[in-house]
Amino acid sequence: MADEKRRGGSPFGFLLGILLGVLVGVVLAVLFAPQSGESTREKLSSQSDEMRERFQEAISQGRDAYGRAKEEVLTRMKQGE
Repeated sequence: MADEKRRGGSPFGFLLGILLGVLVGVVLAVLFAPQSGESTREKLSSQSDEMRERFQEAISQGRDAYGRAKEEVLTRMKQGE
């Protein structure tokens, strides 16, 4: 069991790491960008919408992958009976 944790872990942990990295990158970019407040707010709004869409797509893909894996396991279990 310890070997499994070292090798891969949870795919959701990986996605969470990516999302946190993107969030930190966006915050740093905004803090160091030489733009007006209004322009910065518009950019933040746009980027947050894009990030939300990417997150929803990643969740959807994860659910699809889970569904396919579940069906495959059930099919193999039935074949083994």
